[in-house]
Amino acid sequence: MRVFLVEDNPQHSFLAVKVLQLLLGEASEVIVAESAEEALTLIDHFTEYDRPDLILVDLRLPDNGGFEVLAAARSHEACAQVPALVLTSSLYDKDVAQSYDLGAAAVLCKPLSRANLREELIRIGKLAPGPTRVRTSFAH
Repeated sequence: MRVFLVEDNPQHSFLAVKVLQLLLGEASEVIVAESAEEALTLIDHFTEYDRPDLILVDLRLPDNGGFEVLAAARSHEACAQVPALVLTSSLYDKDVAQSYDLGAAAVLCKPLSRANLREELIRIGKLAPGPTRVRTSFAH
């Protein structure tokens, strides 16, 4: 699965990538944009053949960039139907409502929780329900 992550905080980005890899497997590809400007450039270049399967956008990018990125993804032909999850550290009713108005599939609190992301991925059909991946090690 290809995931497009837009996050300007390196620590939050690192955590999100790790959570995505735990849930989706190491073979998943995460494309990271560190600014709204970088994200908008990447969105413009996505085609129906290389578009992401999922978009995660930090709402609080500088200059309301999260809203701009979400709107651009919804209006871009190749990305219009790709589920977009909004990540935010504050849940102001106005911001949540605007996110949904712009086509967000869900709004998730930061820091990103594996359980919350798993629940949303199952809900939008990007992850099969069932047991979570368990790593086991055996001592010799």
